[in-house]
Amino acid sequence: MYNIKSLEDKVILIVEDISTSLRFFEAALKKTKAKLLYAETGEEAIKIFDSTPNLSLILLDMKLPGGNGFEVLKHIRNSNKTIPVVVQSAYVLSGEKPQSFKLGANDFLEKPIRLEELLKTI
Repeated sequence: MYNIKSLEDKVILIVEDISTSLRFFEAALKKTKAKLLYAETGEEAIKIFDSTPNLSLILLDMKLPGGNGFEVLKHIRNSNKTIPVVVQSAYVLSGEKPQSFKLGANDFLEKPIRLEELLKTI
């Protein structure tokens, strides 16, 4: 079992439109005690990012309704170069990984995401 670090003072934005993936993140991060915020669309992610100055981390899915993850990542990096952004995607072969890093992602998790890999990355 992976040693779970307390993130009680952290705020994590999870940008994900698939309910099973959202439940995975909720369950995986519950013991960290981090405050979790959720966005299901690109527009919603940008709105939460713009209105929440104390975000500690963003877990960003690339395939979203209402704006893809690349657009969201560009918006984030245009106003904040330091917040950690971890991209998550099932479409590794489509070139999303190198493009994510080119746009400023800090890390990339391939779906299906393993709990140990998520916690290690965070």
